[in-house]
Amino acid sequence: MHKILLIENDSSILANYARVLTLEGFEVLTAINGLDGLRLARTREPDLILCDLRMPEMDGDAVLAALRADPRTVRMPFIFMTASADHSERAARLAQGANDYLVKPIEFKVLLDAIARQLGTDGAPT
Repeated sequence: MHKILLIENDSSILANYARVLTLEGFEVLTAINGLDGLRLARTREPDLILCDLRMPEMDGDAVLAALRADPRTVRMPFIFMTASADHSERAARLAQGANDYLVKPIEFKVLLDAIARQLGTDGAPT
């Protein structure tokens, strides 16, 4: 079973995505902010991280930078989830080391397809 870390400061979005991913057969770890997410990434070693971009305390950019600077987490697949559809922002985040950049609201099929691409699977486990 693949383990996904979901970092999202909006509790309703966090709960909704966590529920869908759990129903799809993933083990889901959740964090309400970047600091908690970074701690979970380092201690629980998820197979993939889904992270909001704009969060208080520690934003997604800072989470990604910390993960990419740590030899233990440098290769963890990382997908940004954000309301910003700005193409230059997307390009900048991918250049910083993000593996994908999804614009909210994200259809669940789009989310599951992005996860499958990063995990190298044909789809979510059933």
